[in-house]
Amino acid sequence: MACRKNITDLPDELLLEIFSNLSIEDLALSVQHVNAHWKDVTQDDSLWKDQLFSPEYKMTDKEIARHLMNMPALRAFCPARGTNTKNIIHTMCKYCRDIRHIEFKGSHKLTNFRLQQIIKKYPHLETLHIPVPKESDQLCWAVLVGQFQNLTTLNFTYNYVDTVADGILKAIAEGCPVLLHLDLGQTIFQDGDVQYLLKRKGKQLLSFSVRRYISSITHRLLTDCCVNLENLWYENSNEYFPSTKIQFLSKLSKLHNLTLSYFDVPNIFKNQALSKLINLDLFGCTDLDDTALTGILTNCPQLKSLNFRGERISDNGLQHIGNCKNLEHLRMYASSSLTDKSMEYVGAGCPNLKHLDIGGCSGLTNKSTEYVCIGCQKLRYLNIESCPEMTDAVLENIFRSRKLEVLVLACNSQLLGTNFPLIPSNLIHLTELDVWECVSVDEKYLHELHVVMPNLKVIRHIISEEPDVDLGDATFFISQFT
Repeated sequence: MACRKNITDLPDELLLEIFSNLSIEDLALSVQHVNAHWKDVTQDDSLWKDQLFSPEYKMTDKEIARHLMNMPALRAFCPARGTNTKNIIHTMCKYCRDIRHIEFKGSHKLTNFRLQQIIKKYPHLETLHIPVPKESDQLCWAVLVGQFQNLTTLNFTYNYVDTVADGILKAIAEGCPVLLHLDLGQTIFQDGDVQYLLKRKGKQLLSFSVRRYISSITHRLLTDCCVNLENLWYENSNEYFPSTKIQFLSKLSKLHNLTLSYFDVPNIFKNQALSKLINLDLFGCTDLDDTALTGILTNCPQLKSLNFRGERISDNGLQHIGNCKNLEHLRMYASSSLTDKSMEYVGAGCPNLKHLDIGGCSGLTNKSTEYVCIGCQKLRYLNIESCPEMTDAVLENIFRSRKLEVLVLACNSQLLGTNFPLIPSNLIHLTELDVWECVSVDEKYLHELHVVMPNLKVIRHIISEEPDVDLGDATFFISQFT
């Protein structure tokens, strides 16, 4: 008689295919404890190379350590809350053989001794997010960070350090030979230190982020040295920064992703100087007007994402949006001068649009959603919060977007909810409905909707008696002072 076969006898190739669909918790705490064979298979590097262990806030340090003990092939570790780094790092270094990606938050207390442990155990570390320590430890700490020979990504997480010693970035610039992506975050470094780093590392950097003070001299070095930049997040905290200097950004012709915050934005896009841009975020650039927006739309044809808030933007500024045929994400929050005509341009020119946020555009009416929902059939996300002219009839237009998954109707006082009973038959893919502060919506319509679509997440204005502070984090911080 033939031998009886069962699932435990499957070849490794099939088991790997099956296990690749499991969560990281299942791999660590379930299947590897079935038998020795399965345990060996679950430690195959192919199952872990894209896995990130990011413990939830409710997970205790003891539970985190238990997970790490069962994850010898783990590549990336990112604790979401404050933890006892002494115990966690010891456990990680003891049981995880080849970590390549580590993220520490500002709430983590990381001593130089612990950092030395990481360097010794994981010399091939590629990504490190780390807070700057207290001033007395900073220079030694910077020298240690510079010892990572394979580090390609370095991110300084903010932890409210008042004083940053001169020479920190110099020590890092003289180490980290293959550094490609650098985020200075919210930490205030010495301006001369930033200049030294840009001179030393600028040509090899592909990504750079600075969200604190930067002088006009350092700005010029940034645009002269970082000629290969593909990603730039640049926030202006220098109130005396000359607005004419921003034009030098047009030299960075290889940029794919650009975030500018609190800068005056002249026409740095003319002559297709930044024509390779795919994602553009102009947060807090309040001087943006029709001329600047027209320059963006006519000179950046590859844009897939555009985010701006322009009180000086009118319908004329959006006339050329059809030049960006690949646009998938459009956010123009609180642009109060826009009318339905602007949405006619969007509906006619953006057939690939998936995400539209026009919240706070108080001049828009129901008609604007008709233009958009007819022309943008791929729409998955729609935000029309704080548009006071919107009424219940707006749903009749929105029902044309059959693939819609998230609908934000918050802060619209004219909505009663009379068309909510039609949602289940028209928006079958809807997973989230936001009616926060829609004070006129009748609760009976929401109740009926819940009965038919029990898995639909409905965000409603409810006063919670639960504490808004994570008790796990609170316990951790209190322990630091006792």
